[in-house]
Amino acid sequence: MRYIVGICLCLILLAGCQEEEVTEPVKEPAPTGPAISYTIDQSGLQVTMNNGQDWMEVPVKVDELFAGEYQGSKTELIDQSYVLSQDRLAFIVGGFKQTTILSSIDQGKTWETAELPGAIEGIRLRIIGFTSEQDGFVILSGGRTMSAEGNQVYQTTDSGNTWILVGSAPSERIVQSGTFVSKDIGFMSFGSTGATEYYRTTDGGSNWDNFEVVLPGIYKDVFSVMESAEFDGDQIVMQMGQGTNGDYYGGNVKARLVSDDNGESFEMTGLIDPDDVMTDEEEKNWRENDSYY
Repeated sequence: MRYIVGICLCLILLAGCQEEEVTEPVKEPAPTGPAISYTIDQSGLQVTMNNGQDWMEVPVKVDELFAGEYQGSKTELIDQSYVLSQDRLAFIVGGFKQTTILSSIDQGKTWETAELPGAIEGIRLRIIGFTSEQDGFVILSGGRTMSAEGNQVYQTTDSGNTWILVGSAPSERIVQSGTFVSKDIGFMSFGSTGATEYYRTTDGGSNWDNFEVVLPGIYKDVFSVMESAEFDGDQIVMQMGQGTNGDYYGGNVKARLVSDDNGESFEMTGLIDPDDVMTDEEEKNWRENDSYY
């Protein structure tokens, strides 16, 4: 009897040891980086919607993404010339005799091409964006002669199926930047030399009015390029950069401006330090530290 009990105890202990020796399955590290991204290689332009697990080829000739006066590096897409989101993929294609928008609203299962009628030949700046599921905008500049060029503003109200040329801002200077924060309200800035000119539309781009961006203290000589604008609640928040020649804290610190009147006027409310080149004290006391008064 004792012999049988001993055998049972040994079996129980052996089973326990085996249980302890079972190791947890190795977990694969989660993919890092943006879930939606693109790559350009010998196969063409490809997009992933799931961190690179699957790739789809975009039905476009790569050279057509860099047509026009400005062609970029051709190793990456021209900044602001495309939209990549879960709900929409869109690319500005062409830039000489014909300029079109290639887009998909079903994650690349189907694609549609829409022409930008009457587009400038030899486009330089090209910007596309959407302010709602149906409403989008395109801003083009081109036909440059010395320090002058033309600009065009297009709108879509049917999710990019058709585009209408609605107007242009009344400036022949070089377009620095442009964006819309809603279907109706948009901004553009102009200038390569001299003071920057700022224009605002409240009717979708048909008409534009000049407005001033007043910066305090030394900042009027530091920040000169509107980089982005968007609604944050009832306010419009604008981000301004230093341009290609900026050297204030290495050129990477930006200004934050806020408007409470739909962009009719802006007030600087602080600095944006994406690379942490300022101390917390310097960033907090930006007025005093830089002779605001």
